[in-house]
Amino acid sequence: MDRDAYQELLEWKSSKDRKPKIVRGVRQCGKTYLMKYFGEQNYRNIAYCKFEGNESLCRIFNGDLDCKRIITALSVHLNMDITEETLIIFDEIQECERAMTSLKSFYEEAPQYHIICAGSLLGLQGEGSFPVGKVSFTELYPMSFKEFLRATDPRLYSMVMQTGVPDDYASGRLQSLLKEYLVVGGMPEAVSKWIETRNVGEVDRTLKEIADSFRLDFMKHVPEKDIKKVDMIWDSIPSQLAKENKRFFFGHAVKGARSAELEDALQWLLDARMVHKVPKTEKVGIPLSSYLSENLFKLYMMDVGIMRCQAGISAAHIMEDMLDETFLGGFIEDFVMCEISAYGHRGEAYWGSGNEAEVDFLITLDDGIIPVEVKSGTRYRAASLKEYIDRYAPRKAIVFSDRRYSENGIVYTIPLYAIWLICNPSVVLSV
Repeated sequence: MDRDAYQELLEWKSSKDRKPKIVRGVRQCGKTYLMKYFGEQNYRNIAYCKFEGNESLCRIFNGDLDCKRIITALSVHLNMDITEETLIIFDEIQECERAMTSLKSFYEEAPQYHIICAGSLLGLQGEGSFPVGKVSFTELYPMSFKEFLRATDPRLYSMVMQTGVPDDYASGRLQSLLKEYLVVGGMPEAVSKWIETRNVGEVDRTLKEIADSFRLDFMKHVPEKDIKKVDMIWDSIPSQLAKENKRFFFGHAVKGARSAELEDALQWLLDARMVHKVPKTEKVGIPLSSYLSENLFKLYMMDVGIMRCQAGISAAHIMEDMLDETFLGGFIEDFVMCEISAYGHRGEAYWGSGNEAEVDFLITLDDGIIPVEVKSGTRYRAASLKEYIDRYAPRKAIVFSDRRYSENGIVYTIPLYAIWLICNPSVVLSV
């Protein structure tokens, strides 16, 4: 699986001020595979250390944090020579607080060693052990549609990268592949199963196993008082996105509950990178953070394949265009949120003017704050976007839809299958 984050790791390897690297991301998004593949391609050998369930490994860090002592002990533990040409991998590092603390020592006293770490629940790590300012981060998401395309049809991917705007043939093929992606999602194991078997049943079994592993995380890591709350918030996201008003209501997740009773449970899901939270704003200015509402927001799942699985939607419902129109709108919004996050353009807010107008996402770019509307078909009106433009006069506005690429003044219509092209310097939307 060729991941975009691989290039970022190459740049880290050659950096003059290289800090220990932490790869963050939701469980099973491909962190371990990426680290090992990167090591195999660029280092003489790999010292792989997985802390989960490995008490003897954790004990190495119980003594002083002298780097020479730790390297010697790891060499004995792994029965290998660890040199400056070794990639040292600390996997599931959140399970060993002292190993996390040691990263500060490695940065300050032994920067010649290349250390890369990963953990699915690092956002839940105690602050006292975290080496603030002594590590660098790479965010890894489930595979984007761009990465899915590269894995399933590399020839088409290369052609689109060379030509920019797809021709009629490429457009039709991309539409078909997008439907496949909406079925499979971006969890690497599910993508691999689809490429290997082309069997939806196998994909569904894989997605169910991943979803079940998330629930095991709830049982293992969530405070006991919040386990049921986390579970119910997680389960309610598809149904809340299926409503005309897609705003998340705590009372719809847990009947009669107040927001104060569920905020800790929601924060756990956010820290575990299992959900995206997009708050509402009724005013627009830079920085957007000055205008965001704390209590009005939407929640999206981190992967459309998992979203489909959680909602009980079959592949046929998507491939044969059978989804309810209102739910389809929320489902496609979830896809867009995952896409723009993966490409570094996080949806910071959505805009609403009372109950009369709503723009799905606002993104801050060098050109200013860009409004983004999401449409799930080819026939639609964009009255809310027009109201936003009349009120705030942005330099650019984007509509993601099933229509072909077009420009109309400042409004750029981008096909849903081509969201990733906003990151391509040859495309006019790039800034």
